[in-house]
Amino acid sequence: MRKGPLCQSCPAYGFSSQMVPDEIKPGAQIYLLNQAPGANEEAIGQPMVGKTGQAWESRFLKDAGLSRDQVNVGNVIRCRWHGTDELPPVSSVLVKAAMRHCQQVYFTIPPSTRLLVAAGDYACMALTGSTVADGDKAGSGWRGYLKPYDPITRESKAPQKGSTALTEAPVGGYYLPSQGDIPVLVTWHVARTFHEPKWIIPLKVDWGKVPRYLAGKWPIPPPRMLVQPPQPWPQMFTFDTEFERDTPKGQLPELHRYSMCWGPGDEETCVIEAEQHQWPQIEGRPRVVTQYSPADVWHLADLLWETGGDAPQSVWDLCLIEDAVWKHAVLWSDHQHDLNYLGSLYTPFNRWKHLGGSHPTLYAGMDATGLYYVDRALEQELDSDPRSRHVWETIDRPALGEFVRAQYRGLRTDPDRVASAIGQLQVEVDQSTLAARAIAGWPIKLSSNPMVADRLYAQEGLKP
Repeated sequence: MRKGPLCQSCPAYGFSSQMVPDEIKPGAQIYLLNQAPGANEEAIGQPMVGKTGQAWESRFLKDAGLSRDQVNVGNVIRCRWHGTDELPPVSSVLVKAAMRHCQQVYFTIPPSTRLLVAAGDYACMALTGSTVADGDKAGSGWRGYLKPYDPITRESKAPQKGSTALTEAPVGGYYLPSQGDIPVLVTWHVARTFHEPKWIIPLKVDWGKVPRYLAGKWPIPPPRMLVQPPQPWPQMFTFDTEFERDTPKGQLPELHRYSMCWGPGDEETCVIEAEQHQWPQIEGRPRVVTQYSPADVWHLADLLWETGGDAPQSVWDLCLIEDAVWKHAVLWSDHQHDLNYLGSLYTPFNRWKHLGGSHPTLYAGMDATGLYYVDRALEQELDSDPRSRHVWETIDRPALGEFVRAQYRGLRTDPDRVASAIGQLQVEVDQSTLAARAIAGWPIKLSSNPMVADRLYAQEGLKP
């Protein structure tokens, strides 16, 4: 439809003559916002009807058990920017001004709405005032998590709403929507999967959370936590540490606190301040799961060093130590492996990795609890993938100890053998490149994920 008088004060008014209004369905509880319409949307006058909309409906909405009739759909900028699909950076003053105007004039939340979904940085900025990453260097940030609705159109930022009233549970700073809240589920834009098919999995997980939220099953509150572990220590537990970051090289950083989790329920997680540590009783050889062994194992050794024996054992002999980052890398080598990302895939919690500075005890406890859920899910995936299980148990897990020790003592290598191995690898790379170019009929770059993805999925018809 042609732009009307309400568009005239928008800084993007002269960029195109058409605008695409939001599609509102009576009684819909979900409201999806994307960034801007494409050529198909502009021609038809309806959002999400092009390639992106078709992929969203068939690949994500359907798998979540939802239909388009259950979702209101729109964009935070409702016209094509200079008639193209390209927008300036989300940090652009002009883009923010256009989003602010478009949302003020055309965006109204219907009374039936219970959940907003922000697909990509532009929608996330419009609905929450920040990007998806929101300062997270790894990039996943709030993807897969709920944020309070705090729109760019609000003149002054109000305090975040959310329940913190769980009896005896340390939930301060952890966002749980209150009665009457309309939270924002942050996810990536579906178009991102066209060039990077590996992100189909997290987007499927995100959309799978929608019916769980509507049913009141996600997210759940943090468990009630203890201040001391049981004695003897459990036969399986996750372990995480918080320590002094500014420590001279070669010295063990000062430990502030450590956390453990041995189950998913209340009082199966504990957070222990360093000065409150009590020497543990150890029976058998417990399995200990860390999220990054080089940061945790030496503190674990220090905590276990006086266990009653005549001489201290190596912590690697005393415990079967595993690393969730390594375990996930065996299964999903091309994905991110940080706990913020893994928590969005495998745990029933809302985000907690932003709480380190404001709520350190809750942060520590949630790291251990989240890690427990992650490890449980990864073990199930390994059980269904015997080859990856074999790689994990015969190659990666045995190498973990040497890798951690090498972080501190260095790793001696044979330069001639290294050079020979690199040479052999380069020969294989060159041969693979020639074969790929012969098949493709043009100089495809195997190092380019978009090129390889286009060939495999768009041209060869491989199913992601």
